[in-house]
Amino acid sequence: MQLPVTTVNTNRKLSIQRMLPAPGEILVEPGQTVEALTVVARTEIPSRYRMIDLARQLGQTNIDLAEVLRVAQGDSVAANELVAVAKVGFLQRSVRTPVAGYVAAIGPTWLLLETERTTSEIQAFISGKVARILGNRGVVIENSGAMIEAACGFGGEAVGRLKRMVNSPFEPLSIEAINEEVSDSIILGGQTVDEETLREAEKWKTRGIIVGSIDAALLELDPPTKVRVVATEGFGNIPMSAYTFGILTSLSRREVSIRGRSPHITSGSQPADPPLILAAAPPKKGSYTATSQPDKPNPVTEGSRVRAIQGPYLGHSGTIASIPTEPQVMETGILALGAQVKFHNEIVFVPWANLKQID
Repeated sequence: MQLPVTTVNTNRKLSIQRMLPAPGEILVEPGQTVEALTVVARTEIPSRYRMIDLARQLGQTNIDLAEVLRVAQGDSVAANELVAVAKVGFLQRSVRTPVAGYVAAIGPTWLLLETERTTSEIQAFISGKVARILGNRGVVIENSGAMIEAACGFGGEAVGRLKRMVNSPFEPLSIEAINEEVSDSIILGGQTVDEETLREAEKWKTRGIIVGSIDAALLELDPPTKVRVVATEGFGNIPMSAYTFGILTSLSRREVSIRGRSPHITSGSQPADPPLILAAAPPKKGSYTATSQPDKPNPVTEGSRVRAIQGPYLGHSGTIASIPTEPQVMETGILALGAQVKFHNEIVFVPWANLKQID
């Protein structure tokens, strides 16, 4: 049986593609060692425009741009520069730029002036080596280390030292645990986090929080929090998998990189990068080493680690105890194929549709 796979692995190859929003300048070279916060590429993107209504200022409804226009798309213009001239009877009318800028577009009766640009930089996100340069758009950083594919999150990316603040994956992160010790850190919580605790963490300049689950309402905070949040299990009030909590506990005091995103909740047409938790090995001279990863995950067998992705055991992780050859009768009366899964100290039958393999 082949199941969808989620990665929760302490030693694997990490390959992270870092892309600019527009063509720009690459600041590193292939083979170069970088830290997670190293700026690897930079570009400028338009941030403000000014529309010039040529027809209105020239006093003509129908104008021939070939006759009146004095600039072309792509030209840089100074403030008060002449851009169009037209004769109206015995008079001559002209259009001048209100500010300096760049001619971004020209329409039938208008001119679009780009007046400001903002510098956009991307960081390496993980420590490692520059494996490839992707033209003038980005780079690929590689290393080995831990990777945990999370379920959801918000706020974007953050890098910091991991600090465990709870003793159990079932323990919610409390406001009493937040103080000056969590400044500039990534906090490892347990089951969940509420808005009050999140605001307190923001006050102490916490960079990020990792918990088992989050309330979907936190995605719509006003004002939004500056703290990045990653939930390993999903939305709701689900405890973190004991297996995942154990791995994260072993990473305490190490530098980790998190990406707080919710892949199915995007504002644009492009899907968001998946939420991640990464702990790269310290960069060394020479090439990285990592456990080889198969092109395809192994089929599920007895002993395989799995996570329940729906049903009464949602968010629980366990191991396959046995795989019945015949469909089993569910409480609803429906026959379904699945596996006997050991969760903690009990073994229960779970349909394949409710499971995901942990690699």
